[in-house]
Amino acid sequence: MSEIRVEKGQVKKLGVVDGNLRIGKEATLIAEDGTIVVNGSITSKGSFVCEGNLEARSLKVKSGSAEIFGNLAIEQIATVDKKLDVSGSLVCPEVSVGGTLIVESTAKIGSATVGGTARFEGNTSIESLRVGGTLKVTEESDIGSVTVGGTAKFEAKANVDSIDVGGILKIQTGVFGTVKVGGTFKAYDEVDIQVIDVGGTVKLLANSKIQDIDVGGTFKALSDLEFGILDVGGSARIEGNAEGETVKIGGTISCNENLTCSKNISVGGTCFVEKVLTGHDIEIRGKLKALLINGKYVKIGRKGEVIGTINSEKIVISDRATTGDLFGKDIRIEEDCKIRNIYGEDISIEEGTRVTGEILYTHEIYIDEGVRLSKEPKKVSSLPPAKA
Repeated sequence: MSEIRVEKGQVKKLGVVDGNLRIGKEATLIAEDGTIVVNGSITSKGSFVCEGNLEARSLKVKSGSAEIFGNLAIEQIATVDKKLDVSGSLVCPEVSVGGTLIVESTAKIGSATVGGTARFEGNTSIESLRVGGTLKVTEESDIGSVTVGGTAKFEAKANVDSIDVGGILKIQTGVFGTVKVGGTFKAYDEVDIQVIDVGGTVKLLANSKIQDIDVGGTFKALSDLEFGILDVGGSARIEGNAEGETVKIGGTISCNENLTCSKNISVGGTCFVEKVLTGHDIEIRGKLKALLINGKYVKIGRKGEVIGTINSEKIVISDRATTGDLFGKDIRIEEDCKIRNIYGEDISIEEGTRVTGEILYTHEIYIDEGVRLSKEPKKVSSLPPAKA
C-alpha cells in the first residue's frame, strides 16, 4: 500500500489518499472537495489540524492533539494522546483519548475511553463510555454504560443503562437503569430509574419513578414520588405524595402529603406525615406524627411518641411511649405508657400506664395493677370506626 507524507508544519491540500497518511507535527490538512478520504491509516507524530471532513480506516496521534473542522469518520479505532476536538460529527467504533474529547455535533461511538474531560454537544449514541474526569452531554443521548471519575452532567433527555459517577451527577430527565454516585445526585425534571445507589445526597425536583433507592446521607423529593424500596441512612423529605413498597430510614422522614407502602415501614428516628401514613408492618422507634396511621402491624419503640390515630390489626406500644387514639384487634401496651383512647377486640395494659380517655373492647381485656384509668373499661358489641 502506498503512503503519503505531510511534513512538519506543512499545509497540504488532499482529496483521496489511496494508502496510508503520515502527518508531521503542527501540520495542516485542507480538504480539496470538502472531504479527505484515506483508504488506509492515519498516523501523526504530534498535533495536526484538518480543515474539512476526514475519513480513514484508523487514526493515531502520538504526543499531540487533533482538531477537525468538519466530520470525522473512522472505520476501526481512533487513538489520540492529548485532545480530540471535532466541530462536526464523530463516527467510530472505538475511541481512546488521553486528555479531552469534544464533539460539537452528533456522535455515534461503540466504546470510548477519555482520560480527562468529555463533552458531547449533539445527539449522542455510545455503547460504553469511560471518563476519568468530567462528562457533559448537552443534547439527547442513548448510552449503554457510563463510568465517570469526577462529575457528570446531562442537560437533555438521556437513556442510560448504567452509570457510575465518583463525585456529582446532574441530569435533566430520562430513563436510567442503574445509577451509582459516590457524592451527590440531582434530577431537574421527571425521571424513571430502576436503581439509585448514592453515598451522599439525592435531590429530585419533579415527579419521579424509582424502583430501588439506597442513599447513605440525605434524600429530598420536591414533588410526587413512586418507588419500590426507599432506604436512607440519614434523613428523607418528600414534598408530595409518596407511594411504594418498603421504607427504611435511619434518621428522619417527612412527607407533606400521604405516604403509602404495600409492605414495611421502619424509621429509626422521627416520622412526620402531613396526612395519612399507610403500611403493612410499621415500626417507629422515635416520634411519629400523622393524622391517621393505617397498618396490619404497628409497633412504637421505647419512649416513642405518636401524635395522631393508629388503626391496625395488631398494635404494640413499648415502654414509656405516648400515643393518641388506638384502634385495633390486638392491642398490647407495655409499662409506663401514656395513652388517650383505646378501642380494640383484645387489649393488654401493663403496670404504670395511664389512659386519659375511654377504653372500649369487644372480646377480652387484661389490665395490670398500677394502671391508672380515667374511666372504667367498657365491653361493647361493636367498635367505632377509626378516624383522625
